[in-house]
Amino acid sequence: MPVDIKSSTTDEIRLKNYRAQTEQKNEQELREIQERHKDELQRLIENHSFQIDNLKNAYDVQISQEGENLEERLHNVRMSGEDRVETEKKSSEEELSKIKKANQQRIDEYKKNAELQIETLRKQLQASAENLHEMARKTARKEREVSS
Repeated sequence: MPVDIKSSTTDEIRLKNYRAQTEQKNEQELREIQERHKDELQRLIENHSFQIDNLKNAYDVQISQEGENLEERLHNVRMSGEDRVETEKKSSEEELSKIKKANQQRIDEYKKNAELQIETLRKQLQASAENLHEMARKTARKEREVSS
């Protein structure tokens, strides 16, 4: 039995050593896995932060581009509106000029007709005055002849 005890003790010591080595190995592997997990987690966090920053920058760039596009469209709308106003103003001024010219022509025509009418009336008045004067002379002659 002493051999059995010795053998058993030796087996027990060997098993304890094996167990201790296995525990150390497992603890070492566990630390390595935890370290890799920690590194991987840190890398994922940094990658996530980088992606968030990229998204924020892309979003800011997109907003900036949209703002610039809207400003350009607004500028184009304003310029188009100003062009239309200028065209309408020019068209209105041309129409006003045509109306003024037509009215001036009508006024000139009325003046010409009025002057012709005045001239005709003046001639008629002068002819009537001459006729009256002639009639008055004839009447005066007749009265002289009758009184003499």
